[in-house]
Amino acid sequence: MKIAVTELGRAFGRQTRAYAEYRVFSTLARFGDVMSEVEVTLAPLTVDGSTTRCRVVVMLAGGDCLRVSARARHVYDAINRAARRISDDVRRHTDVVPHSHDDMQER
Repeated sequence: MKIAVTELGRAFGRQTRAYAEYRVFSTLARFGDVMSEVEVTLAPLTVDGSTTRCRVVVMLAGGDCLRVSARARHVYDAINRAARRISDDVRRHTDVVPHSHDDMQER
């Protein structure tokens, strides 16, 4: 799975890029075999930067494309919301049921 965080510009730094990559990867890792690429775009929506949008696009191995967007006052909140939404969408679209750590220990 290839993850690209784009359009950071001057509004966001390396730490924000690293967090976006980590957060999106950690929520999508269990679906790695059904995805080919992931793109994360961060953009301030107001001049003063008080609202941020995080957009995530996932290209699935079968050619389908899933997109989500989330807005929040803080960039990390927008990233968290978008990561949660794209994980839910990929799960619904692929019918992949991720196993929790507890489920694996019971087997």
